[in-house]
Amino acid sequence: MTPVLPTAAIDATAADQLLAEFLRAAAHVPAYRVLLGEHGVRAADVRDVETFSRVCPLLSKANTFDRFPLPQLSVGGRLQDVGEVLTSSGHGGRFSFGVISRAEAASSASFVDAALDAAFSVKSRKTLAVNCLPMGVVVSSQCMTVATTSVREDMAVALVKAFGEGYEQVVLIGDPLFMKRLTDHATEQGLDWRRYRVNAVIGEETFGEHFRMYIEGCLGLEPHIPDGGRIMSSFGVGELGLHLCFETAATATLVRNTRANPALAQRLLGGSRTGSPGSWHPMVLAFDPRRTFIEVVEPDDEGYGKMAISMLDPSRQVPLLRYQTGDVVRLLDRDRVAAALREHGVEIGEIPAALLALRGRVREALPNGSQVGVYKDALYANADLARHCTGATRLIFTGDRFTMHVQLVRGLKPNLALEQGLLKEIPAEVSPSRLRLWEYAQFPFGMSLDYERKFQHYVPGDVVPE
Repeated sequence: MTPVLPTAAIDATAADQLLAEFLRAAAHVPAYRVLLGEHGVRAADVRDVETFSRVCPLLSKANTFDRFPLPQLSVGGRLQDVGEVLTSSGHGGRFSFGVISRAEAASSASFVDAALDAAFSVKSRKTLAVNCLPMGVVVSSQCMTVATTSVREDMAVALVKAFGEGYEQVVLIGDPLFMKRLTDHATEQGLDWRRYRVNAVIGEETFGEHFRMYIEGCLGLEPHIPDGGRIMSSFGVGELGLHLCFETAATATLVRNTRANPALAQRLLGGSRTGSPGSWHPMVLAFDPRRTFIEVVEPDDEGYGKMAISMLDPSRQVPLLRYQTGDVVRLLDRDRVAAALREHGVEIGEIPAALLALRGRVREALPNGSQVGVYKDALYANADLARHCTGATRLIFTGDRFTMHVQLVRGLKPNLALEQGLLKEIPAEVSPSRLRLWEYAQFPFGMSLDYERKFQHYVPGDVVPE
């Protein structure tokens, strides 16, 4: 008998916070009152978490930021005491905003320091953090030196060369495509990362283990030994906040073990094809249930469904409850994870209290039943071939057939050996009908690359370029 999988995880204290946030929004946020009325929800009837999840409306960009002016989404019907504003990527052609109160902003440095200290001991090691995130995303700290370069690989490399030896460690923060460009440029400039203790935080989108191993190799990391350096994934949403879900040493070890053991992968991560050729391996992330209430909406038989997050901080200017992020997740029960690992003789260290498996974006599911991540990660399966690509690929489907378009690095022309080599790294079950290589400047999908905007690897209804 298939066990019942959780669709939400919350303790008693967090449940009280959630209901308090609901009542605050119902009483003081004009837009939320309208939405509750349209769904026939009386605030007085919502007295427990089960009722909240059953009757309260799901929020999205469409029924919040696209429909209401920002003051009506705010407590008291007006913006006040705003310390910071985060913007979404505008990936879907629309912007939404995360409004950070001064109280939240004042605590953000402590939150970042605590998160990175748990990962990299930044409070006990003199640390240079190089923030390469786009769109002016700010990383605050009370214990690290933070250098903000945005997506300027030349600036980031120059900073590491000038300041790196004065610190016990360097922490790089960026997204996958830019991290590829940064390591390429560092190689061009003769930067030897092994002169420094380096770690990296990579966000903005999911990535696979081939990518992780490729970047580890470029940075000279040895994650299997103490202080060997490692890469940590961090999941955030502009409207909600940064570092909502994140990898730990234990979750990264868990993923490596499930990749090596298909039976363990299916037991923990579900999916009849998990671990089989052509399947996309979910990432495993931890989260803080005292900060976020996470639900799985409309789960399938394997427990995967759309992620909805309710933020629990009572100082938020714009309370967002059951806000859909556009991601597909499955909640993992810690006790079941521990039992499965024991049965398979796997030791990963301390297991975080709250875990989820992240399959990726809803829109990354492909017509052939595969996932965008399979093709992104295939570009890094062979490190020698990966050096020839920027990491940008576009998948265009025409009926049952599709073409995989790949952008080459500057100065390289398409050649048959590279094309055939990349095709060999894609499982035959999901292999493209054609793989087409493009010179850097001729790649026709809106990327030079400037790295400021999220790149779309698949767009439904896309047409083949001339």
